[in-house]
Amino acid sequence: MESILLFLISALRSSVPVALAAVGGNFSARCGIMPMGMEGFILMGAFGATCGSYYTNNPWLGLLCGVALSTLYALIHGVLCVQYHMDQVICGIGLNMFASGFTASMTQVIWGSRANSSSVESLPHIVLPVIGNVSFMLPLAIVVGLVGWAFMFRTPWGLRLRIVGEKPLAARTIGISIKKYRFLGECIVGVLCGLAGSYLAIDHVNRFAYEMSAGRGYIAVAVNILGAYNPIGSLFGSLIFGAAAALKSVFTDGSIPAQLLDLCPYLVTILVVTFAVRHVRAPAGIADTGEE
Repeated sequence: MESILLFLISALRSSVPVALAAVGGNFSARCGIMPMGMEGFILMGAFGATCGSYYTNNPWLGLLCGVALSTLYALIHGVLCVQYHMDQVICGIGLNMFASGFTASMTQVIWGSRANSSSVESLPHIVLPVIGNVSFMLPLAIVVGLVGWAFMFRTPWGLRLRIVGEKPLAARTIGISIKKYRFLGECIVGVLCGLAGSYLAIDHVNRFAYEMSAGRGYIAVAVNILGAYNPIGSLFGSLIFGAAAALKSVFTDGSIPAQLLDLCPYLVTILVVTFAVRHVRAPAGIADTGEE
């Protein structure tokens, strides 16, 4: 019983960054922008949070810096895709590659190593019944998912955002600003990916490491598909990936090679993209500029 409880707690903790990024990716996809840049947003958020905590010795200011840098990076993605109509997939992957090189180079400049930074101040944890000592971002991720669902499906702003993502030409015809709502979606995904990156850098651990996003941005894209582009669906989808990542806490006796257990989240991602994508319809207006 104790091992099952430890597995569930580990799954919840592992699902936090994926859940935050996936909910943000829902808003990006629903407004018509494919969220392929989330890997880079998370990485920049983690680096910004580490720098902020390192220079101020205040993890809360580090969190603010991580969110700010990730949001700025997302807005750059928005400018390229919305203002200049660049190919969204190529643009997202290009920004991911730039984030990888930029953070590695700046880690070398600041801390003298491309592999990882020095230790920094980390965010305090809270104590929850049964679960015990956890990050405050665990309940925050649940609240973000619920609020995101309510905003998207129960408010006029959410309706307009979905119209922009489904029928941008129709949205423009009735006077809805496509650019405004797409930049809103980019801001939301930037903020939530910044929280996800900050969780990895100054909450889950207390340093920045090379490529510490470890594919979570791409996994979040798969969670979007699995959750049918619904924030609550993404919360449940992220638990599947959290459980796959938490298998290491169950098979600790070496009966299954650790390398194979590390592959589990990525194998689940491949299976989701291979099979679930056939049954989930993406917003029809992704990559559609809304111009005649």
